[in-house]
Amino acid sequence: MSKPVFLVAIAGNIGVGKSTLTRYLSEQWGFDTVPEPESRNPFLKDFYKNPKRWALHSQLFFLTERAKMQRRAEKTSQYLLLDRSIYEDAEVFAKTLLSKNEYKVYKRVYDFLLEDLTPPNFVVYLKASVPTLMERIKGRGRLYEKGIKRSYIKKLNERYDEWIANFTIAPVITIDTEKYEIYSLFDDISEVKERIEKFFWSKDIKDGKHRRAKEI
Repeated sequence: MSKPVFLVAIAGNIGVGKSTLTRYLSEQWGFDTVPEPESRNPFLKDFYKNPKRWALHSQLFFLTERAKMQRRAEKTSQYLLLDRSIYEDAEVFAKTLLSKNEYKVYKRVYDFLLEDLTPPNFVVYLKASVPTLMERIKGRGRLYEKGIKRSYIKKLNERYDEWIANFTIAPVITIDTEKYEIYSLFDDISEVKERIEKFFWSKDIKDGKHRRAKEI
């Protein structure tokens, strides 16, 4: 009988620093990772050019690819870090981008896939203001992200806060990244790691209870 998988999901808006933190914690903790499948999405460039036309294609790809990657990783790894979770795909991005009828189709697929996936033991929610996110997106220089609008990031930020406020599947620790230099691996990343670890080893986490940490 296989051992239970321990999952930590790193959540947050575009440009907030999820992949950077995921890589760092993976190196420090020895966890395997389920990376963001962004580079594999064949619809992403078209989506940023014409969101209405390609939103459903792009979101269904992210949903199914993320589920496939997590399911595969769960078979071979006991400790996993998720670079964004399937919940964000459905509750933040798809809800923001899809029409009501498109979301109904999407939700059927989401509910079906969710049945076979292990929920996270806890979630690290990274957040930042819209100006900071826009600056970080610009700084990483991805060509297909050049057309991302401030209004889109603002809408996603609002949806993220709404999602995390109502998320009850696992405990959540929220980290305001405004004071950290994300893309130099946080000047104070060791402090961030220690705070996450304190939450990680808290009695509530060990006992499987849900609790919400104060922002740090």
